[in-house]
Amino acid sequence: MWVLFLLSFISCSICSIRSLKSFCSAGFEMASGKYQESSSSRFSRCKYQVFLSFRGEDTRKNFTDHLYTALVQARIRTFREDNEIRGGENIDLELQQAIQQSKIAIIVFSKNYASSRWCLDELVMIMERVRTGSCIVFPVFYDVDPSQVRKQTGSFAAAFVEHQKHFKEEMDRVNGWRIALKNVADLGGMDLGDGYEAQFVQSIVEKVSMKLDRKIFQVPLHFIGRDLLINCINSWLQNGSDGAAIVILYGIGGVGKTAIAKSVYNQNFYKFAGKSFLSNVRERSKESNGVVRLQRQLLSDILNKIVDEIHDVDEGIIKIEDALCCRRTFITLDDVDKREQFNAIVDMRNWLCQGSKIIVTTRNKSWITADDEFVEFKVKPLDNEKSLELFSWHTFGQAHPVEDFTDLSWRIVNHCNGLPLAHRVIGSSLSRKRRQVWESILQEMEVIPNCEVQKVLRISYDSLDDDYQKDLFLDIACFFNGMDEDYVSTILDGLGVGATYRVDNLIDRCLLERDQKKRLCMHQLIRDMGRQIARQESPKCQRIWHHTEAFTILKETIDAEKLRGLTLDMHALMKDNCTEVVCTDSMVRHKYNLFQHCPLPPFLPSEWISEFFFREQVQAGQTSLFPIPSTDVFRKMQNVKFLQLNYMKFYGSYEHFPKNLIWLCWHGFSLRSIPKHFCLEKLVVLDLSKSSLVDAWKGKLSLPKLKILDLRYSRDLIRTPNFSGLPVLEKLILEGCVHLVQIHESIGDLHCLVILNLKNCKSLLELPEEISSLSSLQLLHLDGCSNLDGLNMGLDHHQGLRLLQSDGIVASTSYIESLLLKLFVPSRFSARKNSRFTSFPLPPSLVSLNLSDTPLRFLPENIKDLSTLRFLVLERCNMLQILPELPSNLVVLDVSYCYSLQGLVKQFLFTRARDCDQLVQFQDLIKLDLIQKADTHMFRIMEMVSIEMQPRLFKIQLRNNIFHVLIYNEGNEMLRFHEEGEEGLIQNEFGEHLSFEVSTPAAHRICGFNIFTWFSSTSELNIVTDPFSLVIKNNTKGRSVVFDCYGFLLDLWVEKGWLWISHCKCGVDDLGFDDGDEFSVSVLMDDPRVQIKRIGVRILHEEGGSKNDYNNIQSNNEATTSHSSSCSCSSDSKVITANSRSSFWDNRTLGDGYAAKAGMASQLFRHYFCFTRCNYDLLNVYACFFEKK
Repeated sequence: MWVLFLLSFISCSICSIRSLKSFCSAGFEMASGKYQESSSSRFSRCKYQVFLSFRGEDTRKNFTDHLYTALVQARIRTFREDNEIRGGENIDLELQQAIQQSKIAIIVFSKNYASSRWCLDELVMIMERVRTGSCIVFPVFYDVDPSQVRKQTGSFAAAFVEHQKHFKEEMDRVNGWRIALKNVADLGGMDLGDGYEAQFVQSIVEKVSMKLDRKIFQVPLHFIGRDLLINCINSWLQNGSDGAAIVILYGIGGVGKTAIAKSVYNQNFYKFAGKSFLSNVRERSKESNGVVRLQRQLLSDILNKIVDEIHDVDEGIIKIEDALCCRRTFITLDDVDKREQFNAIVDMRNWLCQGSKIIVTTRNKSWITADDEFVEFKVKPLDNEKSLELFSWHTFGQAHPVEDFTDLSWRIVNHCNGLPLAHRVIGSSLSRKRRQVWESILQEMEVIPNCEVQKVLRISYDSLDDDYQKDLFLDIACFFNGMDEDYVSTILDGLGVGATYRVDNLIDRCLLERDQKKRLCMHQLIRDMGRQIARQESPKCQRIWHHTEAFTILKETIDAEKLRGLTLDMHALMKDNCTEVVCTDSMVRHKYNLFQHCPLPPFLPSEWISEFFFREQVQAGQTSLFPIPSTDVFRKMQNVKFLQLNYMKFYGSYEHFPKNLIWLCWHGFSLRSIPKHFCLEKLVVLDLSKSSLVDAWKGKLSLPKLKILDLRYSRDLIRTPNFSGLPVLEKLILEGCVHLVQIHESIGDLHCLVILNLKNCKSLLELPEEISSLSSLQLLHLDGCSNLDGLNMGLDHHQGLRLLQSDGIVASTSYIESLLLKLFVPSRFSARKNSRFTSFPLPPSLVSLNLSDTPLRFLPENIKDLSTLRFLVLERCNMLQILPELPSNLVVLDVSYCYSLQGLVKQFLFTRARDCDQLVQFQDLIKLDLIQKADTHMFRIMEMVSIEMQPRLFKIQLRNNIFHVLIYNEGNEMLRFHEEGEEGLIQNEFGEHLSFEVSTPAAHRICGFNIFTWFSSTSELNIVTDPFSLVIKNNTKGRSVVFDCYGFLLDLWVEKGWLWISHCKCGVDDLGFDDGDEFSVSVLMDDPRVQIKRIGVRILHEEGGSKNDYNNIQSNNEATTSHSSSCSCSSDSKVITANSRSSFWDNRTLGDGYAAKAGMASQLFRHYFCFTRCNYDLLNVYACFFEKK
């Protein structure tokens, strides 16, 4: 088959380069098939993170081997072709497959790279994947100049002379190689030059690691037939129009609208200052307060911070308007089906900043009006050829059916009618099935109309292994879709069917998905299919999820002997039916509208609207629609397993309450105590959040299988119940029980308890000593327990506790002294209002220590011995004057507002020292040997600045051969030099671009340059994390170097601005300075809050080891003032593409151990924040910083 394919390709080689790319694309797609019978089939189930392309005879046994080893040691799955000699004219199957399965391609260009036709074919395939957004390319120039690759000069020119002789009949192929070389060289990359290989390899590994951590949306692996539409949308996004525009992607459900939107988002999101992708708008907007939650997510994404202060839709609209009017944004709304959803989120065409773009996907165009100036794209079903290809990939693992199944495949494709979702699900269910099975399924499909997608999807349901598997699928579809996986598995394990295994089986069959937050999610068509099946089981009424149907069963006491599960939320029910009810009574309608359209005070929960409305119905005589049912209804539902009765009330006795319940969720439970008739011996999860409980139950209640007890926000709860009847309880959630004053001593019997959440239990005065006996306890949340007088409950003897959150607790010295000796990562301890807290011992394993607001005069001398200490926070320690020697591995030091502090002995990776007015001494701030090599003007800058108020030295950064000083000014003038400071400095009047011509005196060489950048802020800045890039370009030779600086870590608002001074030594030789060369310097800042005022440059020359300034630079051009002009003049510069962005740690001095600290700190932050959402500003800032960069 492959021979025929290759012969066919060779016979058609006179076609355009497009044919070559089609061949490459088809080749590597076929190579990834799990049915392909070849020697490389072992890679069919393996995916690589990195593919190495290199010339074996140049680098196999040296540089590439070192690079491969470093990547593997960094746990990066890397493919390296090990054969010294490859036969044949074309790339073999194994390499095609590896290219297809790799996320990043590292291309090591060496002198003889272009002499290998296989290397060049690899390059063409890689660049095709880059073009489609499926791969990131990483050019590495080893002992070869990037211009030789771009222009095919030197050894590359000689290689192409040979290729033109050998491939006279395949010039399209040769031209394709040339184009690929030019395109990849235009992307920039990393050039070894005269650097050290070990450092070069390490920087590549760090950069690759950063790229792999980028969070982008996953699109289907076999994304067939959508390139043309995606290209059209990309053209619309990149058309250069300054006007805001909105595009609509519409089509039937399951046709691929979301996948197209995600693909376009992946390819374009980095080009905008603000971006957000809101998924499942239709479904999420139906949730309680769902539209407001969508508004919060949009603002959080755009502003790059958590926004949770929105209380109603109108308030959200106003805040969105403010956020979007001043920045170019790219927003995608997925699955909008109502005008109200669109209006609440992005109906602000007059607000949007010029150049903003919005993509909306919908299956319902009826909400679009004639006045809307939208660009519309219809997503059509696939044609028959593409449908067969897509179906074949999911069924056979290749682009076409195997021989014996071609006729059957065509019949199934016709029934699927071009719907990608149907091809994926049905194809997966038929994978590896016998022909007899196919024929049997086809007989059933013959009677199902092609347009009925849900009936087609039922084939996957019917293929499930057994009734237990089917029941579990229907249970999730009806009751647990979108819930946490651990929570759902705990419930379903109560059925005794091995829920974890069966959930994994459903995921493998494409009937269920696990999202990034470990929630179990079904595609809405699959969920609807499951619910349709459940509905067809009537009159058995096994599963009732629709609120109206559920209330009807409860109201009319319908026979429910076979009922398996029922879910009812009275708030949702009343909201769904509010129009029918309010139309019958004008006063109720008036009051309801008042609540709907007026913002609620922050102390009133939003659900009180429905409670008020329900009460008004009763008072107005409107009880016929929602009468309070009798508890007799429970008499006929003894077999029910899952029951949700949120905000439901009953009258009567509960002696017949179901006894076989596994999950009981009853938010707003109205009784003051659980009735004694409740027999819940099989119950696994009990959720009585927001209840009216005062005493959860009287005496001892036997719940032998209960694992989760959730009583959060039960505001009337005074004391916890007796826990002795809960032997296997794992999670106890009492968050927000503001009147809770006592925890029963029997809590010590909960030997299986893992999580205890007492957050915001403001009335709690003490914890029982029995908590110390909770041997399994790992997470203890005590945030907001403001009246808890110390934590003297014996946790200092606890060995398993991993996280203690205790913000706002006044802790005694003795307790901290003992507890710190045991805990691994205490979150935060506050000793406020405790004047006795002046000293304490320090445990050797301490990781994080927060002593803010304490009257400390000094820290213990042995603090330097704490090798595991990473975070030290000493905010507002007003009596602290000097710090002792601190641990060398410390990452974060915060001494802000320590007004008496006079000196620091060392600057750490992150040092925050805001408003330390007495701070005058910094030791070891920078390396003295590099100071001696820097421009003397840089260190005389403080004496040369002429302003009314002396500026403050804010931050000094030192990275590999690049030295930065940041000075900020609080006065009324921009920072300016004295006349002496202007000597030899060429600067523009305004803008971020400067052009000049350079001449070098005889017997001198250029050894570096200083760049001065004046910034100002347009709004208050807390932290600047977007990259600030210096681009120095030799326009004459077409060479450029880029320096990326990340994370200013500003914590102040400088009205007039600051001056960033950079001394750069590296990159000089790469630029190739010669007399008469025209140079340009551009400074690019992505943060829209920061404006570049001016830039200046001083070139440094070296003669006989001395460094002098020369004043022979003449300015040729006035600076351009637009960001786009700066980009256009640097079209072949590294800075233009997203792939060129180096990581925050690219230029860290490895000898200082900063790179190691950075990796360690990143891991610590991930470990720290995986347990909790800390209300800790500083760590949140740093966590966001690490997450982004």
